[in-house]
Amino acid sequence: MITIYTYKLQGNGSDSWHVDVHDCQNENEASSLNRVTRDLVFEDPSIPKLVDISNIDLTSLNIDQINTLKKILDL
Repeated sequence: MITIYTYKLQGNGSDSWHVDVHDCQNENEASSLNRVTRDLVFEDPSIPKLVDISNIDLTSLNIDQINTLKKILDL
């Protein structure tokens, strides 16, 4: 599975992106025949979203969550 992001300028001047998920190994194999889903989003999917973690109790995390956090923090 691969995901392809395609920029689209809307008629009203707003930015949007098609987010296409294809059941294939690379973009060269991607086509409308192997497209699994298509979504339209209005925020650039290439910009990581910030997550507010101020209300998370770090002492309550299980081992899988701790390992995920370590991976995110590159520890």
